[in-house]
Amino acid sequence: MEDRMSQIIRWIVGTLIVISIASCAGFSKKESAERNPSSLVERPPQFVLLAFDGSKSLNMWENTRAFAKVANAKFTYFISGVYFLESSVRSEYKGPGHKRGRSDIGFGNDLEDVRERLQQIMLAVKEGNEIGSHANGHFNGSKWSQHQWETEFVQFDQFLVGAWQRAGLEEPREWFDISTFKRVGFRAPLLGYSKGLWPALKNFNFKYDTSRVSSPDYWPHIRDGVWNFPLASIRRYGTKYSTLSMDYNFYYSHSKGKRGEPSDFADYREEMYKSYLQYFKTNYLGNRAPVHIGHHFSTWNGGAYYAALKDFANTVCSLPETRCVTYTELMNFLEDHQDEIKSYQAGKFKKINPEVAYQYFPKDVQNISFDSGEIDDSQVNEFMKAMRDGKINPHPEED
Repeated sequence: MEDRMSQIIRWIVGTLIVISIASCAGFSKKESAERNPSSLVERPPQFVLLAFDGSKSLNMWENTRAFAKVANAKFTYFISGVYFLESSVRSEYKGPGHKRGRSDIGFGNDLEDVRERLQQIMLAVKEGNEIGSHANGHFNGSKWSQHQWETEFVQFDQFLVGAWQRAGLEEPREWFDISTFKRVGFRAPLLGYSKGLWPALKNFNFKYDTSRVSSPDYWPHIRDGVWNFPLASIRRYGTKYSTLSMDYNFYYSHSKGKRGEPSDFADYREEMYKSYLQYFKTNYLGNRAPVHIGHHFSTWNGGAYYAALKDFANTVCSLPETRCVTYTELMNFLEDHQDEIKSYQAGKFKKINPEVAYQYFPKDVQNISFDSGEIDDSQVNEFMKAMRDGKINPHPEED
């Protein structure tokens, strides 16, 4: 009997030990999974975001819309509210801290100009592009309070919501939706944001912001209540210097924001094109972080930068596993895959075999070297300081 009882006790103790070990192992596995994102997530697409700020020129509206169709791309247009006021009624706008009727980028030219811009926006949206906000007078808001941002947003909404009626046109059924509920994205003029911006964005139902700057391999997440979609600090191809992934930054790097020598325009175009390809290729074969590129309706340095953007889109937007989409499309993807974002950031997915990718990469992409080695941020730091100090304003737009 004693031997039988001893066996039972040993069995019970052994069972408890096994259960305890199993529990601890399960807990450790859970802890490990939290520390180390799963390597089994599906490989994400390579998202490419192409956006324009300001968006006054009617010629550029027509040109960019036509180009998007042939390039297999969708654009996000961050529009300025003052372009929906003709100059004769400019006093309706008062920017925070500025005199009434003042704007650093002007206003709509006349009523017919405003009417045509409204028509262009409707066509762009129907073609799958997106409309976001770039505020109004292109002022630096880096010292604005929450209240000042909110007065700017109130006026932006007023200018858009009533635009068709003021222009003497019948308002399309979709317009209120476009100008109110689907107006979910923002980019601050001069990238001039302040702490007051974030609660103001939330109060006006913005879902994402594109005013910050980050590294090229950054995967977006929600920050200060909105999705953070920053521009990237990228290498200027063939140099040790960095710049932002935006046309005006190349313009400033090349010729200090003034018209350069026409004999240099082709080189400017090639450098931007190769810089964007390097940014894309490094991410495509790396952690697939979205590629963010921002431009203006401008033809700085003989149109070199708009030409380079078109070269880039034509090269990459139809490649396998690549999506040139609007910011809302990216946001929707991220909201459906929030559990995977840490794994994406860490590159914890099965990377594409470079030999396979090189079979369909165009020669321009194949020949681009990877972004590596030391990089000098002095030029981009100089640029950002000049913008914050009000010494740079990348406008007016050029047709």
